[in-house]
Amino acid sequence: MKFIRMVLVNCKKYIRDYANIIMMFVVPIVCVGMVNVLAGKGSSGVDIKAAIVNLDKGDLGNKLVEDLDVNSIYSDKDKALEDLKKYESIAVYEIPENFTENINKGIKPIVNSYKIEEGNSTLIFESKLEKDINNLMKIKLFKDNNVINEESELDKNIVNVEYNMHKGLLSTESFMPIVLIIFFLVTFSANITVDLLRLRKQRILERFLTTNNRGYEIMGSIYISMWLVQIIFYTASFVVLNTIFKYNFENFGILLLNISLMSLVSISLGIMISRLFKNEGVASLVVYLTSLLMFFVYINTIESGGKSEGIMAILAKFTPFYWSLGSIEKSVLFPNVFILLLFALIFFSAGSIKYSNFAKKIN
Repeated sequence: MKFIRMVLVNCKKYIRDYANIIMMFVVPIVCVGMVNVLAGKGSSGVDIKAAIVNLDKGDLGNKLVEDLDVNSIYSDKDKALEDLKKYESIAVYEIPENFTENINKGIKPIVNSYKIEEGNSTLIFESKLEKDINNLMKIKLFKDNNVINEESELDKNIVNVEYNMHKGLLSTESFMPIVLIIFFLVTFSANITVDLLRLRKQRILERFLTTNNRGYEIMGSIYISMWLVQIIFYTASFVVLNTIFKYNFENFGILLLNISLMSLVSISLGIMISRLFKNEGVASLVVYLTSLLMFFVYINTIESGGKSEGIMAILAKFTPFYWSLGSIEKSVLFPNVFILLLFALIFFSAGSIKYSNFAKKIN
């Protein structure tokens, strides 16, 4: 009971900290909301230098081009690729000849993309592209089943029909906020690191030694309270996003499990950095750089459609992002869960130190 009280006291401390509320709840929602505006949920277009090659023999290709609101439209693929090499666009997307035909058959068409180099600058555009293709599929499905007669009836929200083409797989539109929030969750380990260093610098941890509490009880209560508060705030942010933007987060249980596991990874990373670096500013910088590096490596696999080869593909598997987001996207547990636990164990072991030594070691 004494240990549980210690956990609850620390939980109250972190929950009452406005900085934690802002970092773990407000910032993720605001950032995802801004991305949604850029992606088209709050705006009619996406302002990037993307080009479209429309080879469709039907009328739905033209409809897609209008919805995407791009400036560079080609009917000649070779010309589009030639301009791409001249950097007149950053990416070229090819609408195939059978685009309309496939949609009429209930088959989701494939839009090929051509880029000079990989990068994350087209991720928002591709999210809107997939959303608009899914919307065309939905309209066709509803009309064929006499649910609606005109496209305008779709906005009346008179029906709620599931039309996910790949059961168990998340669309890019739903996956994007998950990627961002998991990134924020890992970078929050910087706050954990700073908090531990401040407790030591202010000799609060050292004063705990004079109590009847044991070192592992003190640190354990701090770690568990951090873990619980992270789960509460980041889960709440997903609930709010789902309410506002109507995302389709399938298998919420797997999502919650991965939030819990990535919280363990985040806390373990913070513990490790707090042992290696004494200065709060340096420790925070190291955490942010480490998180950004791992995130960049993972994003590289997204941009290549999971088909990246060479050293980057290998390095991606050494990041917790790869296993956590892979578990969420594909709704799988094995071996992802065990590998994430291994990440947490490695970081925690690297940062483990006798409590009395950590509490007293200031200089």
